[in-house]
Amino acid sequence: MRILIRLLVLLLGAALIPSSPAIAASKALLIGIGKYTLPNNDLPGIDLDIDNMKKVSEIIGFKPGDIKVLFDEDATYANVTATLAGWARDGVGPNDRVLIYFSGHGTRVPDPDASNPGGVDDALVMHDVHTGHVNGRSTLKNVLIGHEFGAALAAIPSKNVLVLIDACHSGSATRTLKLGNRSLGERAGTVKFFNYPGAPDPQKTRGLKKPLGGENYAAISAARDDEYAIATSHGGLFTLGVIDSIDTASRAGQHPTVEQLRTSVAAYIEKHTDEQSRHHPVADGSQRLIRGELNIIPLRGGQGPTWTALSALATQGQSLEITSAATEVKVGDQIALDVVLPKAGFLNVVSVDSEDRATVLYPNKYATANDVPVGHFHFPTESMDFVLHASEPLGPTHVVAFLTDQRVNLLELGVEGRDAAGKLQQAFTEVTARATRAIAVEARRAGFAAGSLTLNVSAAGH
Repeated sequence: MRILIRLLVLLLGAALIPSSPAIAASKALLIGIGKYTLPNNDLPGIDLDIDNMKKVSEIIGFKPGDIKVLFDEDATYANVTATLAGWARDGVGPNDRVLIYFSGHGTRVPDPDASNPGGVDDALVMHDVHTGHVNGRSTLKNVLIGHEFGAALAAIPSKNVLVLIDACHSGSATRTLKLGNRSLGERAGTVKFFNYPGAPDPQKTRGLKKPLGGENYAAISAARDDEYAIATSHGGLFTLGVIDSIDTASRAGQHPTVEQLRTSVAAYIEKHTDEQSRHHPVADGSQRLIRGELNIIPLRGGQGPTWTALSALATQGQSLEITSAATEVKVGDQIALDVVLPKAGFLNVVSVDSEDRATVLYPNKYATANDVPVGHFHFPTESMDFVLHASEPLGPTHVVAFLTDQRVNLLELGVEGRDAAGKLQQAFTEVTARATRAIAVEARRAGFAAGSLTLNVSAAGH
C-alpha cells in the first residue's frame, strides 16, 4: 500500500503539527465502508472505526461541527471525490488543520495513465465499486486511485493535513485470517484487500518520483506493501491501535510525534496478533513533519468524549435510581453502589474517570452473568469475591447504570483484559466503541432504563 500511501501522504504531514492560534476552518473527513455493491466483500467493524475516529478527532482538537462522515452508501466514488474537492477545501487556509481518514478495502488496479504502460496503482475501494476494463485489462471502477487521491489532497490549501488509512494493498493473503493471538476475544479477522478476477500481480507497483524536499504532509497507513490490514468485529486493528495510543497520550498530557504514534500503534498490533497475522504501520512524508508533535487535548476533569457520550445515553431511557453511601471519597475508600431495578433485565454498570477512561464495573471477571431480578441491587454483593476502592486519577468519576430488556453484556464486548486464548484475565475491562454502540441500540428500543451519579475522588488524608 506504499504507493497509495505516499500519494495519500501528499498532504498529510502538517496536521500533526500544532496549528497556529488562528484556526478558521478545521475539517475532519471520516470515510468508512463496510458494505459494498459487489457481493461477498463486506467488512466487519467499520461503523466502530468511525465511532473511534470521531473520538480521536475530538481529542486532537476537532469540534463535532468540524467532522463530516461518509459511511457505506454515502461513500460512493462521486460523493467522496466531490467532498474532497469541495467541503474539505472550502474556507480552508494554510494554517488550518485537516484530517482525512479512510477505513475499508484497498486494492491494486492497472494504471489508466497511458504514460505508465503495464504499470499498477494502488486504490481505495468505494461503496459502489464494480468491475470493468481499462486498455483491455480487468480492473475495478469507482475506486479512488492513488495519484488521483494525491492530487485531491494536494489541492487542499492547508499545510496541516493528516491522513490515516486503515486498508491494505497486498493481494498475497486470503480474505479470512485466523488470529492466533486471541487477546481481542476473536478467532478470525477479515483481510482489507479487495480481490477480483484478473487483478494485477501484487509485485508490480507504480513508480513514484523521489521527494524533492519541502513536502507538506505526513501519513500513517496500516500495513506495508506486502502485508494485509485486518478488520475485526471490534474494528480495524490499526484504528484500535490509533485510539489506544491517542487515549494514552491524552491522559498523560503528552504530544507524541507522528513517528511515535506509528511506533505505538505497531506495538498495539503486535500485542493483539501472532506473527502470521501481524502487520506494520508505515509513516511517510516529510521527515520534519513526521518528527512534529500531534496537537492533543489533555483529557481532564470529566470533559472527554466518552464521558459525554455515556452521559447522553443515560438520559435517553426510563429513569433508573443509582446511589452511593458517599459521593465525596478519598483514594482507598471502599465504594458500594445500590441500584433500584423497576423490573428484571440485564444490568451494566460503567464508571468514567476524570481522564475519560471508561471501565465496566459490572459484570466483571467475578460475576460474568448480568441478568438481574426486580428490586434493590447492591454492588458489590457479599457473594462477589472483590471490593471496589476509589482510586486515581483524582477528580470526578461518573458512574452510569444501564438496564436493558434485551441481553447486553459489556464484559463480553470488551477488548482488553483477556489473554491470548481470549479468556478473561483482569477483573474489569474497558468500554469499547462496540459496547457503547450496543447500549445505544438498546436506547432506541422500548424497555431501556438508565441512571447515573458522580463521585469526587480526592487524595487520601485530605
